Amino acid sequence: MNTQIPSAKSLGIVFVDADGDGNLDIVVANDTVQNFLFHNLGNGKFEEIGVERGIGVDNSGNARGAMGCDAGWFRNDETLAVVIGNFANEMTALYCTKKSAMMFSDDAVATGLGPPSRIWLKFGVCFLDVDLDSRTDLLVANGHLENDISKVQKSQQYQQPPQLYWNTGSRRGSEFTKLDVNLTGSDFVKPMVGRGATYADFDGDGDLDLLLTATGEAPRLLKNDQQLGHHWLRVKLVGNGKSTNRDAIGSLVTLTQQGGTQRRLVSPTRSYLSQAESVATFGLGADETVTSLTIRWPDGKTQEVTVEGIDRQMTVEQ
Repeated sequence: MNTQIPSAKSLGIVFVDADGDGNLDIVVANDTVQNFLFHNLGNGKFEEIGVERGIGVDNSGNARGAMGCDAGWFRNDETLAVVIGNFANEMTALYCTKKSAMMFSDDAVATGLGPPSRIWLKFGVCFLDVDLDSRTDLLVANGHLENDISKVQKSQQYQQPPQLYWNTGSRRGSEFTKLDVNLTGSDFVKPMVGRGATYADFDGDGDLDLLLTATGEAPRLLKNDQQLGHHWLRVKLVGNGKSTNRDAIGSLVTLTQQGGTQRRLVSPTRSYLSQAESVATFGLGADETVTSLTIRWPDGKTQEVTVEGIDRQMTVEQ
């Protein structure tokens, strides 16, 4: 029944095909009320099923102060994860699918992400492979709402340091580990009133540079100059302009290599008040070959692409 009473305080949104039926579903992060999962029924209508599918609240049934969100496949398998940044003294949520499609549980504690994320107030969150080792890491922008919060909560401060969680690839409870200043550099960890968090290859060298925005201060553009010797491939899609939009938004790019399968959804919408570039960046680690590259366009058609050479950006036209 439609009561005409507002039921959401929405701050983040991300599009993803949560059940693999070819239609994009919608995840909405809500502040202090349940999150939404709008299931695309394929007939122009959506059904909200967030609570029954485990993404609406935490594992204890409580709503949290949700801000930004993103979705990705950080395990390089069929596991889809939705990450949501929550309020201060609430852990970041990491809702992961289980064996059945569209059934989620919050694995933040089990993966090692939860405890180090608890203290700060999280806004922008996004998956990206920052070191090109073939596993997506997690970038988080933090900052409080009240500039005098430290007067009433000694553990809090208005300006808070961003966080970068490295994906270790482990399946033993430490899949994500927070990197310290020795690995991120002092420019990264300097406290700020963080809000937006996003990325792009600004300098064209193949790895992803970081952009953080803040309240009352200049944005922070962080150049990624790692020299790890990891290989990479960037894929830019061009739709036919008829059955698929020219920017190919909604396409799924699947890359298979010796170490596993990576997936990237072409969608600029992610994080908090942010957009990401539409080029799909794949880190290959030490691998020098790509086994296969498949595009599933928004119109449902699939296209196999031959990859001739790595450490470059390639353009694929539908």
